[in-house]
Order: sequence, then structure tokens, then C-alpha cells
Amino acid sequence: MSTTSGLPNGVVVISPPEGAPCPPQTLGLWRHYNCGGEAYGIGAGHNVDLSRLPLPGGGSMARNVSSWVNLTDTDAKLISRSGTRILPAGEKLEEPKEHNDTVERVEWVL
Repeated sequence: MSTTSGLPNGVVVISPPEGAPCPPQTLGLWRHYNCGGEAYGIGAGHNVDLSRLPLPGGGSMARNVSSWVNLTDTDAKLISRSGTRILPAGEKLEEPKEHNDTVERVEWVL
């Protein structure tokens, strides 16, 4: 896990390396199912536009997330063009087919 200049406040790089775990008190988001591929962590309370999280070779994490792990104490809002879903604190989510690669922004239930 590392911080990278240019990322929004409250965001850290989880992966690479492949298979790195989600840090405590962080919402982890992975590009692929089973927490695989590129990954970032967002600290609770930090609203983040996923287009600001770059992918190697171009593109961003916006509409490119398949796995989520919410290790915070706060429910996360997963926001897409089709609506907002809640990922409760302490829960994991493998995106169902109809929601895979749709989330564009993360906010928090306060």
C-alpha cells in the first residue's frame, strides 16, 4: 500500500502488488473479481470521483470496479448512472452482473 501524488485526499494505492489486502478503516476497490488486479483504498468520509483513480495504460477506475471490501465503520454509497447502492460497514461485495463496472463515485452515509 502506498500513497501516490495526484490522488484525491484520503486515497491510497493497494495494488499492485497483486493480492495486497485492504488496509484497516478503508474501503477497498479492485478492478477484477476476487479482489484481483489494480486496487485503491478510500478512507471513510472522503468522497471520491473514481475517474481520478488512474489505471496503467490509460483509463480509470470509473466504471471498472468488480470487488469491494468496506473495512470502515461507515456505510459507503456506490453511485452510478443507474442509481445509488449502499455497501454496509464491514461488508464485502462481488458485483452482480447487472452492476459490474458501473460505479463512478463513492460517497458516505453520514
